[in-house]
Amino acid sequence: MVQKTDYDHFAQEITAAVGGPGNITQVTHCTTRLRFQLKDVAKVDKERIATQPESLGLVEASGGVHVIVGMTVPAAHAALAKIPGVNTGGDTVPADAVADRATAAGAKPEQPAKKPRVIDRVLGTLSAIFTPYIPLLASAGIIQGVLALVVQFNWLSTDSSTYTVLAAAGTSVIYFFPVLLAFTAAKQFDANPYIGATIGATLLYPDLATLTTSGSQIEVFGIPFTAQSFGSTVIPILLGMWAYSYLEKGLKRVLPQITHLLLVPTIGLVVMVPAMLVVFGPVGFGIANGVSVAYTWLLQYPLILSLVFGGFFVFVIAIGAHWVITPLLLQILATNGKEYALAAGGMGNYAMLGVLLAVLLMVRNTESRQVAGSAAFVNAVAGVTEPGLYGVIIKNKRYLGAVVVGGLVGGLICGLFDVYVTAFAFSGILGSPAFLASPRAVPYFIAVFATIIVSFALTVVLERLAQRRRGARQTEEAVPEPVLSV
Repeated sequence: MVQKTDYDHFAQEITAAVGGPGNITQVTHCTTRLRFQLKDVAKVDKERIATQPESLGLVEASGGVHVIVGMTVPAAHAALAKIPGVNTGGDTVPADAVADRATAAGAKPEQPAKKPRVIDRVLGTLSAIFTPYIPLLASAGIIQGVLALVVQFNWLSTDSSTYTVLAAAGTSVIYFFPVLLAFTAAKQFDANPYIGATIGATLLYPDLATLTTSGSQIEVFGIPFTAQSFGSTVIPILLGMWAYSYLEKGLKRVLPQITHLLLVPTIGLVVMVPAMLVVFGPVGFGIANGVSVAYTWLLQYPLILSLVFGGFFVFVIAIGAHWVITPLLLQILATNGKEYALAAGGMGNYAMLGVLLAVLLMVRNTESRQVAGSAAFVNAVAGVTEPGLYGVIIKNKRYLGAVVVGGLVGGLICGLFDVYVTAFAFSGILGSPAFLASPRAVPYFIAVFATIIVSFALTVVLERLAQRRRGARQTEEAVPEPVLSV
């Protein structure tokens, strides 16, 4: 059971350990992690973070560090928000403005640290853009799964108004994802998020949506283009918001400040909506189609796809690179109505559950058992893996090996039986309705149980062997040296 904790002291300690408020560009949180974007990662005191009882682990990723807290991470984030100077997700102060203030006060401005690598910046940005919507997407998948089940059992008709209302609750977040995505993307690119959301909403405006779903050749300002629907899209929105951020900054430089309030959004909308239709939409759709073609080619070898995602997707999660892959899989799911990698990729989560249960049973260390028990609980119920991954598994190569083997077994079953999902959801009990609604539900859950059993059994065997080796070493050390008599 997850205990309530007073995080004020923890927030003070963690802030100091990452270099103080001045070293924090921004700190946000996802389901279990505090995600610090830092000016200089070299200032992080890893040992100090590791000594905090609330910290389950530390990961260097995405141009900063992730402190693993667990399901109580919102409370930890709220405690950080109380500390003066810590930006917990609001508007950031530009670096040049900070330098100007320091100079005006007679202080020498701090030299900026070396910028993070491009890949770290990309991962950090994608993480901040998508993190707020992962629980919503998972909840939508649960609603869709429950609705599909009640329809299958003839408890509700698809023609009823009740079904229409509930179906809207389950699908709206997917269809209107461009609006939500445009908001957080514009915010991360340092543009006005409300203008970004309006651009996204304009692309889904009924009259325009009717025009763009026709697939016909139409024109804007005399420029011809092929109409395509922006509903449920990801890549075109990201490209468009990135471009809009530069347009907004340029407008603010050349226009008198007194006109910014009205002219920036006016020009932004007039320029960006046609640009989305004519430029960024086609480019984004082209990238998405290329990914889809590559994915379709890989589907010719479903066994390889399922084995790779089943056994090794856990490593992608560990380094935070799932924020590159998951949006693409969501786009494929929205386009095709089904997706294979999300099913096989979840096997790693269940493999971790099997390992955690074995650790809870076999390990004698009380602290390790408490961490394993809490991590197993949140994994089994909500499919949250980070507490177990960083608090237990990644610290022991035996456990990590058991996770890989268990995931490979689950992936093998998924590949052999053509397992796919029809809705996105976390693994675990809460997400099970979404997986039960899939036509491949039976082999999917066979894969789940096989994964848990294999990883559990392998961990038990490896742990017993390790205990025997430790016992043998202790026996050898306890035997006194023979005394030679002369």
